[in-house]
Amino acid sequence: MSEEQNNHLATPQDFKLAQDLDREVHRVVLPKLGKAVLMRRPSPLWFIFRGQLPASLAAKVAEANAGAPYNPPLKAPEDFQRVARWIVELLEEIMVQPRVSLSPGPGEIPPDLIPDEDLNFMIRWAMGEVASDGGDASSAGDLGRFHHD
Repeated sequence: MSEEQNNHLATPQDFKLAQDLDREVHRVVLPKLGKAVLMRRPSPLWFIFRGQLPASLAAKVAEANAGAPYNPPLKAPEDFQRVARWIVELLEEIMVQPRVSLSPGPGEIPPDLIPDEDLNFMIRWAMGEVASDGGDASSAGDLGRFHHD
């Protein structure tokens, strides 16, 4: 028995399990592939810790900071690498089945197997822009968890 178990201390696995139990898994049909995958939306904090905001939160921030300086588009190779890492992290977070990995094992796929149309859909789904059925998300439905007035 480990020291954590003897002292009734939480382990990193305890936190991961609690998080996984708290987040609902959705069966989502990808538009290009035409087949279902299992996905789980990341929490709003997942985006914040990675310097990104879901669209609904970003809109509120943009409205509050209307006079803020313009955010330039990607230019340097490092910008593209940063976005690629973010996309892989997002896919690893949201994909339940099949899992996504840069070093895929059994039951896993590499991110470069995902068609662009499906990748775009998955990113938009994770950010709450589209519903699990592929339609536009409503503020009362998929985006509801990002709205706190």
